[in-house]
Amino acid sequence: MVKDSNVKALANTAMATALSVIIAIIGLFVPVLSLASLLWPVPVIVIVKRYGLKYGVYSTIASGLIVGMISEPIYAAYVILAYGALGLSIGYGVHKSYEAGRILTITSVASLVSKLLLLYSVTRIMGVNPIEIQLEAMEKGLELSMEFYSGMGLDMPENIRETLVSSFELLRITLPALLILVALLDSFLNYTVAKIVLKRLGLHMDALPPFGEWRTPSNLSIGFLLLVGLTLAGGYFGLSNTEVILGNILLLFQMVFLVQGISVAYFFLSQRGLNKAFKILLIVIVMFNQLLAMAAMFVGLLDVMFDFRKRFSQNSGS
Repeated sequence: MVKDSNVKALANTAMATALSVIIAIIGLFVPVLSLASLLWPVPVIVIVKRYGLKYGVYSTIASGLIVGMISEPIYAAYVILAYGALGLSIGYGVHKSYEAGRILTITSVASLVSKLLLLYSVTRIMGVNPIEIQLEAMEKGLELSMEFYSGMGLDMPENIRETLVSSFELLRITLPALLILVALLDSFLNYTVAKIVLKRLGLHMDALPPFGEWRTPSNLSIGFLLLVGLTLAGGYFGLSNTEVILGNILLLFQMVFLVQGISVAYFFLSQRGLNKAFKILLIVIVMFNQLLAMAAMFVGLLDVMFDFRKRFSQNSGS
């Protein structure tokens, strides 16, 4: 009986591996369908959910090796580290029946670690930092664009030129925070897609709270002020790279407070019975308007301390 069960698990693992390879190849060779990569972790999640972490690891390694043989060895590492970590971490959380928030936290950490390992591996193999190459290419493109417009007699105003150049420096400084944000977004998207697919397969995944109920811990603002204070104190006492640390802290917390501020707005708009499409449109407008985005961040910061939703309404957001 145990032998038959193992044979069934291996057979289903082989099928999941084949499906993962197909999805990875589609994402690699068909640029238009590159978003299909969001489906890559799903077969692994199903295997881990049904048979445990061991079989998920088998599927992940086999998928990466097959894809590496079909394309390039470096892509094998990319598949295993970038997608495998997501599939295994989400699958493990689902297998253990963890709540959505805990699974998302585990997956975000796994995603960040896998991205750092991938970056380190590529740098060691190729001898160059791929992110630095990309930034240099963007800067070169900007210089060529400036020269092109200058040749046509359309000189770019100096203030705009300085803003564009400084934005690249800011990008370099805040790279750690950007990697964390990408890991969070990557985990959220994969979790959402996996939940939709697994629901159709009759497998349960804990749902995330409605967007109008998203809220960070009440002591987050204290942690934020403490981190900023320690960083400034470190700069006062001559510690190096305090500006880089402060820049990354500010970027991370700005995004956290922005999301919470928008969640507060979404909650109260829901209380007034506004159409969902209209609420989403307003959120998009806020995100792309600097003044409104700053206001949303301020609301998010205050909500951490005062919990407006609890104070002004006893109903749950949707």
